[in-house]
Amino acid sequence: MRALAAIVAVLAATTSRADAACAEQAAELRAFLDKEVAHADTWDLAWGIAFGTVSTLQTAAAVTKFKPGGALSDDEEATLYVGAAKSFIGFAAHVVTNIRGPLPARHADPCVDLAQLRKALAKLGKAERQTFWMTHLGGWAVNLAGGAILWHERSFKVGLISILVSLPIGPLSAYTMPRKAWKRWRSERASWTVNVGRAAATGDGVVFSLAGEL
Repeated sequence: MRALAAIVAVLAATTSRADAACAEQAAELRAFLDKEVAHADTWDLAWGIAFGTVSTLQTAAAVTKFKPGGALSDDEEATLYVGAAKSFIGFAAHVVTNIRGPLPARHADPCVDLAQLRKALAKLGKAERQTFWMTHLGGWAVNLAGGAILWHERSFKVGLISILVSLPIGPLSAYTMPRKAWKRWRSERASWTVNVGRAAATGDGVVFSLAGEL
């Protein structure tokens, strides 16, 4: 009986330590994800407003043929219309698609809560990775398409100038976006960890698990 009591005491202590470790890690990870999601919302809002404002101003200038200190040429008017279209596509991209995803509700079991948060980290990390590359590729595609239209409708020079002027926007947008979840998910997914917690089905007993990904 004494031996059984000792085993029960050891298991109870182990479970308690596991719960404490899970609770601490879950609290840190939830705070990290909350901050990263807020950063993503700010990035989407800021760039959405920027693209929307530029598109509106370019359209207004082209329609009114407004140019400070002179008359707007046909080449400049066409460039403004194409620029407004490119900016509007950027605006729509930030309105329709965004990085953030809902975080899981808190679970009473801290180890289950931690597992759910790790899944949320993986989802957010993948979303950031996808958005980063799509911002690059999408920016290039839209920019080259606009330049091709101006080349066809006006001249090669007009199309080239439009491409060169818009060229830095895509990388600037991509490298100002939040990428910490992507980096953390990429670094943590290859690590192996030993987890100790209660059995999820019954709430009794202790489960030891080896988790990781190659």
